Amino acid sequence: MTTEAQLLEWKRTWRHLLSESLGRAFDSIEERLPAGSTKADELLLLKAQLNEANRAKVMGVKSNEDLQLDYNRIRLHLLEWIDGLEIADFNAAASGLKPKGRGVLLHKIPRQMEVGREEVCVIRLAYDRAVIADNLELTEAVEVKEVTVSEVMEAELIDANSQPAFHIRTYHDERQFLEVGAYTEWKFYVEPIREGTFRLLLKLTVIEEVMGARERRNITWEERVQIVTESEATEPATFRAAGVALSAPGIHPPSPTMTGGGAFPGAPAAPRSTDPLSPAAKEEQVTRPSRTINPKRSTVQQQQQPQPAAPKATSRNLARRLSIAASVVLIVGFGGLYLLSNGEKSATEEQYPADEVPGKVVEPTVPPVSLPVGVRWSAGLSSRKLLRSNALPERPAAPVVFEVCVAASGEVVKVMPVQQGAFDQKWVAQVVRSLKSWAFEPSGGETCGTLTYLPE
Repeated sequence: MTTEAQLLEWKRTWRHLLSESLGRAFDSIEERLPAGSTKADELLLLKAQLNEANRAKVMGVKSNEDLQLDYNRIRLHLLEWIDGLEIADFNAAASGLKPKGRGVLLHKIPRQMEVGREEVCVIRLAYDRAVIADNLELTEAVEVKEVTVSEVMEAELIDANSQPAFHIRTYHDERQFLEVGAYTEWKFYVEPIREGTFRLLLKLTVIEEVMGARERRNITWEERVQIVTESEATEPATFRAAGVALSAPGIHPPSPTMTGGGAFPGAPAAPRSTDPLSPAAKEEQVTRPSRTINPKRSTVQQQQQPQPAAPKATSRNLARRLSIAASVVLIVGFGGLYLLSNGEKSATEEQYPADEVPGKVVEPTVPPVSLPVGVRWSAGLSSRKLLRSNALPERPAAPVVFEVCVAASGEVVKVMPVQQGAFDQKWVAQVVRSLKSWAFEPSGGETCGTLTYLPE
């Protein structure tokens, strides 16, 4: 049992250690404070703030002046915490559930959803703020707040509307326990079913022992979600004129008789040809007022009129003419098909750019990103394809090895020098910032390995 005199002596020692070293003060307090008590959880939160400040200084994102300000703030909070200690805080808790204490809640619930599109909502609880956002992509929908927690917690996401507006399903157990140094997570798959603004209720249940019996206390938050319907207007497929006319020397468009009463759409009207010696032509020449008849031309035409052939040569001349006509028809037919096929190809190529002709396979032209000069991967990272990199700072005087971890999405999530304190910290921080902006090809899981930055 802790006595009043012992507690006063401990407090005096801890205040003295605060002025010398924060780390030694934390270690000395943890030796005396029973694990699992409410005060032990509060001490873990203060220690996490110290570790976070030190990590920021090592990574080069915090100056020495800012670090000292953080140290002073932590000393002030720890001094107030020491003054508030009581004898009951050092008596070991009875076996059973851990007493309630302060923790951290993180929830990720989108403020806007689309009808029929399922969203993943995340709820996390932890004793330590430093681990609550591990392995999570932070967006505007993420909120973090301090809450009362116990060793065993329950979490639910409830459709709080009189008429259902969401379909909610989950594969996590409703009741889970909290572990020091880690987070506990629940995932809910939420699908909106109607348009409007509706409520989602986040419900936490604290389970603790009160007078030897397990009691439950509910903590709730209400989130309003706007559900919209997005309809993409699609333009109906229609035929458009290509603006290309097909023509060939010596070939005229088919006459209305050949096409069944009409010419091709968009083709110019073909002039009608009339035999100049036919009665219709003679009548047209006589009745047309704007033309004059040339007597000499009429005389020549009359002189060139074919004379009736002899009866014996009629059948032979007819067979010869039919043979010639058939040959001409075949030649013209095959020639027309050839010209039409070439004309269609030309029209397609003129309508579309060379790299967008329908049906044409275009090979990718973006080459893979190669490693910068002087960089060598370990075997674990050599299997990941590098998609984006930027220039590294100046080459070192001796090889420097960094531990690098790449997430499944291709994002660099960890960069840490293996030889701590052996190189200029400012230069190391520049290398770390450069490597964290690199991107790799996504894969099935996280990949870790080493990167060696070689000298010139």
